[in-house]
Amino acid sequence: MRVRRQLAMALLLTGWATGSMAHPVIPRSELKPAISGAPAKTQQVRVESLGALDLAKDFKTLKGRELRTRRITILPGGSVAWHEHHQRPGVAYILSGTLVEYRKDSSGVRAIERRAGDAVFESSGVLHGWRNTSGTKATAVVIDLVPQGD
Repeated sequence: MRVRRQLAMALLLTGWATGSMAHPVIPRSELKPAISGAPAKTQQVRVESLGALDLAKDFKTLKGRELRTRRITILPGGSVAWHEHHQRPGVAYILSGTLVEYRKDSSGVRAIERRAGDAVFESSGVLHGWRNTSGTKATAVVIDLVPQGD
């Protein structure tokens, strides 16, 4: 147990989320109980901010919203918890590795293998989660439209 806590602290200090720690990838308000097979928690994930753009400067109607860019890396065995997007549209572009996206949208529920070069669009009403079932880390650039400060 002590070794597990030390590992969790080391991952947290180096920017990796594990276990029931805070969910830096998704807002807590979007978390949902996982469906069969989908990941129930976020673990072994690193989120790096690449910047944000205040959209009100160009679009007055988008006051309070920003275009945010992050690099998200999921280690082998890592996951992003099952969640539902709420007025947070975005796209995830897979840079490297392979991920399984568990997704529920107008096409139903399915597990989709996503590989480097894939673009995955996320919009209101989409429920999904990610799992790295491969033996190598997977990295994506995620660009989304969010309330400022999220």
